[in-house]
Amino acid sequence: MHTIGISISRDRLCAVALEESTPAPRIAAVLSVPCAEPFGTPEDAAALSEALREALPGIPLPGAVLTLPPPLTFLRPMTLPVTDLPRARAIHLAELEGNLPIEDEEILSDLLPAPRDGAGLFFAVAARRSFVENTSEHFVTAGIRVDRVVTDPVVLLLLAPDGDGSPRDGIYLSTVNDVLLLRVSGGGVTAARQFPQAMADRPEELLGALREAAVEAGVAPLTVFLIGETPAPLADALPDAVRVPLPEGVSSAQLAAYGAALAPLRTNVGGGFSLRTSAEAAMEQERDRRWRLATGIAAGVAVLLALGAFSFAGWTEGEKAARARALVKKEFAAVAPEVRNVVQAGAQIRAKLDSLRREQKELGTEAPPPADMLQLASQALPKGEIAVREISIEGGRMRIEGDAGNDARLVETYRAGLASAFGPDFSATVQESGGSVRGTSVKFTILVEKKGDRRAS
Repeated sequence: MHTIGISISRDRLCAVALEESTPAPRIAAVLSVPCAEPFGTPEDAAALSEALREALPGIPLPGAVLTLPPPLTFLRPMTLPVTDLPRARAIHLAELEGNLPIEDEEILSDLLPAPRDGAGLFFAVAARRSFVENTSEHFVTAGIRVDRVVTDPVVLLLLAPDGDGSPRDGIYLSTVNDVLLLRVSGGGVTAARQFPQAMADRPEELLGALREAAVEAGVAPLTVFLIGETPAPLADALPDAVRVPLPEGVSSAQLAAYGAALAPLRTNVGGGFSLRTSAEAAMEQERDRRWRLATGIAAGVAVLLALGAFSFAGWTEGEKAARARALVKKEFAAVAPEVRNVVQAGAQIRAKLDSLRREQKELGTEAPPPADMLQLASQALPKGEIAVREISIEGGRMRIEGDAGNDARLVETYRAGLASAFGPDFSATVQESGGSVRGTSVKFTILVEKKGDRRAS
């Protein structure tokens, strides 16, 4: 399993692929392509895609995490009447409208994580919607699916030294793409500034901002961490700062792409930050609508089938009892024709029913009613772009056919859900799973059957 991070800058596109099959992620590929124009063109994205395919031969390219540099984003502090991140996300966009040099409908924004004991201070990072959508489309056209769009402040948190699953407290100064300054406390961002790259050579204002961030902390002096190749004037002014070493084989220019590739592996860092395009949001809403519709239809069908099954089960039980009584009377009449009244007929009937159930179990025909099986299959459906096209039931065997968008992991999630729903007496096996001719979906066939009933499929 690989993860890919992509960074863009004025002069180059960079990509880093990490292999997560080992305990520590292994760098599988590091590459860069020059930009014909600042921040890349469709042709540059196609060149990067081709280079990735050559570096990872025979491996389908997974979805990528794209990071935007400071020149393409707007960083704004804001104080909100809530302290938790989900509610702050829901209301923060209204605070940005009218306060950025772009039209309100063009704003894409998310919040950096705040400290666990925050007082309502958040930092929003926004970008122009049209640029994000166009850039994402360039990579999608080139064959690289963009799963998430983040920004360099999030990458800086991902590159920070780990402190019990979250970035260590301190002040972080990055010179990877322009200059970023973050103060991190309690796993969240308590101060954030971004400056043009040229200011690193004349660091007086940078040093003033750094001192201001240190004073605001109100605690013991915080460690200053330098990330990237720091220009000499700035490095000389911070002799006690700790340099974060570059990963082996990764240059400072490629460091942002490396941090973006870490995003799927360190999901608790960054607070789930993601700039989502309108197209992606619409697709997610459509998937949720289809999932709710399919679940409602399946539940309705299950209820109707259950009512019919209950009625049928009552009728069949009555028929069984009638046949058993007739059989008992016939057997007694054959053995003792002179006996007019059968003694303990109820006990005889129960014994005959137990015998019929044993025969049914030996023949392998004992199984839950079809309605129950359908209801379990419906409840096991995972949330996501997955659709069931056909279900066939034969005795204790259920065959489910459908497709799962373009995410093969949903098939395994559904199979595991079926195995859990049906319990230890049943097995759930993926008989077939593969992409469609057009590559837009993963078709699957799952067989659920009672253990020990392995007949020819």
